[in-house]
Amino acid sequence: MLTSCGTESTARIDPALASLNSREVADAMAGAYTNASQASASADFQSLVLHMRPIWVDRTDGLWLYVEQAQASSPESPYRQRVYQIVDGADAESVDCRVFQFGQNSSQFIGEWKRDRPLHSIAPALLVPLAGCTMTFHRDSVGSWIGTTAASECATSAHGAAYVVSEVTLTSSEFHSLDRGFNTSGVQVWGSAAGPYVFVKQSRR
Repeated sequence: MLTSCGTESTARIDPALASLNSREVADAMAGAYTNASQASASADFQSLVLHMRPIWVDRTDGLWLYVEQAQASSPESPYRQRVYQIVDGADAESVDCRVFQFGQNSSQFIGEWKRDRPLHSIAPALLVPLAGCTMTFHRDSVGSWIGTTAASECATSAHGAAYVVSEVTLTSSEFHSLDRGFNTSGVQVWGSAAGPYVFVKQSRR
């Protein structure tokens, strides 16, 4: 468990700045990832690439990242584009990851993670928050960050599901992600049945 509020792990020099915990989560997320080893070892997993790039680094309302995920065979055609806002959680031991999507025409931002100043032409006010989809992280006994969405609150209409449950395990070198869609009866209708996707960090960009 983390130490209590006011200790070195959570203290802030300036209350307007993100805590050390929030910075640790954002720093661990940032990078280019692949699950190629997992996909080659098991037919249960597709080969994917994932990019999480810090953006808007001068803002003081959290730590922001642009997120792009695609099939490894077609990285120029991502099926997921999101913006994450990392902020301090409700208590000193938690970190929240708020999730946003683009209001329209997200295709114009494909590949922004490659740029020196990703998404510099837009502001958070132009994004659409995904209500109920905030992921709350806590550190486990071995130092990994474990994140989950609140049960049944992240609504979706994709592929017959009513809500999504997302679970993440985050270390300095890996990002384990499990997204599952459930119908109104609580039955899983999509998502991996073989466990999380294991993304290994290739670089910090």
